[in-house]
Amino acid sequence: MIMLAKVVSYGGNSVRYALEKENAKTVKVNNMPDGLDPTAIWYMMKHHCQYHQAERTVGRKLERFMTTFVLSPSKEESANFTMEDWANLQDEALEVLDSVGLTPNGFSNEIKTNFTNSMNVGGLHSDSKSGTLHLHIDCCRVDMEGNTNDVHDIHLRAMKAAEIINMRHGWEQPQEIRNMRKVELAEDCEHTLKDMQQFNIDRYFNLLRMKGYEVKPRYDKQRKLVGYTVGKNASVFKASEIGRKFMASKIEDTWKKLHPQPTQVKTKPVSPYVVPAPRPVRPVVHTPTASQPKVQPQITQTAFTINIGDEVKKVWIPNSVKDVFTNEVQVPEDNDIATTENVAHVAMLLFGGYIDAATSMSENCGGGGSTPSSGWGKKDDEDDWKFAHRCAQMAHSMCKPKPRSRSFHR
Repeated sequence: MIMLAKVVSYGGNSVRYALEKENAKTVKVNNMPDGLDPTAIWYMMKHHCQYHQAERTVGRKLERFMTTFVLSPSKEESANFTMEDWANLQDEALEVLDSVGLTPNGFSNEIKTNFTNSMNVGGLHSDSKSGTLHLHIDCCRVDMEGNTNDVHDIHLRAMKAAEIINMRHGWEQPQEIRNMRKVELAEDCEHTLKDMQQFNIDRYFNLLRMKGYEVKPRYDKQRKLVGYTVGKNASVFKASEIGRKFMASKIEDTWKKLHPQPTQVKTKPVSPYVVPAPRPVRPVVHTPTASQPKVQPQITQTAFTINIGDEVKKVWIPNSVKDVFTNEVQVPEDNDIATTENVAHVAMLLFGGYIDAATSMSENCGGGGSTPSSGWGKKDDEDDWKFAHRCAQMAHSMCKPKPRSRSFHR
C-alpha cells in the first residue's frame, strides 16, 4: 500500500472531489455530524481553524486549513474489503500517522500529530481504467482541542505510516511496489515499440495512454522533445528511471534495434555490356494549362466535440498544433476538481472563438480565475502555434480556483 499526503489551500474543492467524484462513496465521518454535504464539511473545518487561530498569540497564522491523504492498496490487498474494512483502514491510517514522531529542521523535540482527534472524512474512489480502489481522507489542520497538526515533512510521515501498516498486514512495501511497477512499465514500453511498424513519438505516447498510463512530454522552446514522464496508480517515473534506452534522446535508436533491417547480400558485379548510345531526344517542357490547375496544399484538421451543459460545440483544430492541447495543458495546482481534459477543452473553445462557452466550462470544473479581455482572438502577426500556446495559458488561468478572501491569510 502507498500513502500520499498533501496540504491544500482551498479544502472545498478537495472535499467535493473526495465525496462527489463519479461513483465516490462516503466511508466514514469523524468528529462531525453525519449527513453534511461537502461544502458544509469544509466550512466546519475552516471556521474551527479560524476560531482557534484567534486565540493564538505567537507563531504564523494558518494559511492552509486542510491536509489530505490518499491510501492506495493494491488490487490484491483490498480484494475482499467491505465498507467496514475501508472505515477501519481510515481509522488505522490516522492512528499510525499520529504515532510517527519526526523532528523537523529547527525543532529540538520530536513532533507528533493528532489527526485521530481532528475532524476528518473519507471517500472511496475507483480508478476509471484499472478499477483499483483507493481512499481519500481529508483532515482538519486543527484538532478538537485547538492544537495545530504539524505538517512539516508530512510526506515522510505518511511514508513511515504506510510502512508500519504494510508490515502489520503483510502487504508489500511502497519501494517494492514502485520497483515492481517500474519493471512492468519497462516491459510495456518495449512491447509498445515492438508493435510500432514505423517510429512516431506521438503514437508511442498514445499507445501507452491506451494501456492506462498518463504520459506528460516535455519540450524546449524550439519544440524539441527533451523528456517525458509516465505515471500510473500514484507511481510516476521519468524516462531515465524506466531505463536509459527509453530516454527521449535514445528511444528512436531503441526502436531501430527492435526492428533490424534485413542485411543486403552483395553480388559480384557483372561485366558491363556496352549498348550503342541512342540519339538524344530534345526534352519537351510541359507548361501548365487551364485544364491542369496547380495543387494547393491543404491544412489537415481534427474535429473535437465538446459538451458544455446542454450545449455541444464542434471545434476544428489544425493537426500541426493539436499536440499543444492534448499533451501540454496542465491542471492548476490548487484545483482538485478539473482534469487535463477539462483544461484542454477550455483552451480549444478559446482557439475556436467560443469565449462564453470556455468561461462556462472553466467555472463548471472549479475555475474562478481570470477571463479573456474583450477582443480576444488571434492576432494578425500570430501563427497557429503561438495562438494555441496563448489559449493554453489562458485556459490554465481560467481554471484556477477563485482567490480566497484576504481575511483568511496574510
